[in-house]
Amino acid sequence: MDCAAGRGGVLSRAWIYSTMSTNYNFQPATPKEIAFIKKRLGLTEEDTEFAVKKLREWLEMQPHLPNNIDDARIERMYINCKCSMERTKIGLDAYFSLKHRMPDLSMKRDPLGPDVEQTKNNIKMMVMPRLTKEGYRIIINTQLDPDPSSYVFATHAKMVLMELEIMMGEDYSLGDVYVIDLANATMGHVLRTDINCLRNSELLSRTAYCRRIKGVHFVNSPKTIDAVVKLVKSATSEKLHTRIHTHLPGSTTLFEHVAREYIPEELGGTAGPLEKFSYQLFNKAYDMRDWFLEQDNYISDETKRPPDSKLAQDIYGAAGSFKKLSVD
Repeated sequence: MDCAAGRGGVLSRAWIYSTMSTNYNFQPATPKEIAFIKKRLGLTEEDTEFAVKKLREWLEMQPHLPNNIDDARIERMYINCKCSMERTKIGLDAYFSLKHRMPDLSMKRDPLGPDVEQTKNNIKMMVMPRLTKEGYRIIINTQLDPDPSSYVFATHAKMVLMELEIMMGEDYSLGDVYVIDLANATMGHVLRTDINCLRNSELLSRTAYCRRIKGVHFVNSPKTIDAVVKLVKSATSEKLHTRIHTHLPGSTTLFEHVAREYIPEELGGTAGPLEKFSYQLFNKAYDMRDWFLEQDNYISDETKRPPDSKLAQDIYGAAGSFKKLSVD
């Protein structure tokens, strides 16, 4: 359904909402998996409750930050930061403050917007429903439209970040592994990828959402792979560079890093067909539409930021410090 084409306007959007919002079969971490994650971090329920309480108290004392974030998100930030209070404080500040610098990625996030519908026609996105045995989430992008003329990287990145936002509210993991299928990628797609937008989306992922990137795998690598890898490395930390892998068409080297059971059949795995997973997590955004739009109201007031705030330097003066904090 293409909202941009204007088929019925409001009727079209209502139809999308009614049919897509109920089609949601993503599986958050099970109690057993949550226990595994907390055990890996040496975290008890008492530790968690105490940390969330102290972080909430800290947030309420920050004159420039709103207090409109639920305990579930604070808890998952704390877990994603490997139980570091200071890292989590930086994450909380960034969660509200980076909206000023990156509104195209973190504001006006309407799942029924024409930009979202256009991107859904151009690429298939999915977060695989099962955690790996290491406690990682597998995030896959595949079946890119070979015609780059309508590809907008900023919208694609915004939708990935919306998925991270959903997971921060209701999921647990120890990190993310990205699998990016470049079978249809051309130099035209590379040229339409804004390096500043790529850098900002990485910064948001690894600070505002405190995600840990455990691997990036480019599969079906085309002739343009050198340009793609160069672009990605220019926008990411050196530590992440060692976690970037390329896999030639027809190769099985991906499965040296990720078991087949977590990968769709079309990419050589055994998890099932792509259509079973495509946009299943993102469909949750339709139920959360009002919530996503409301979040534009909750943004830092930089006129009230304490002049001696160390976090101001971390966020605005040394973006690299975020990378050092989050890639581990």
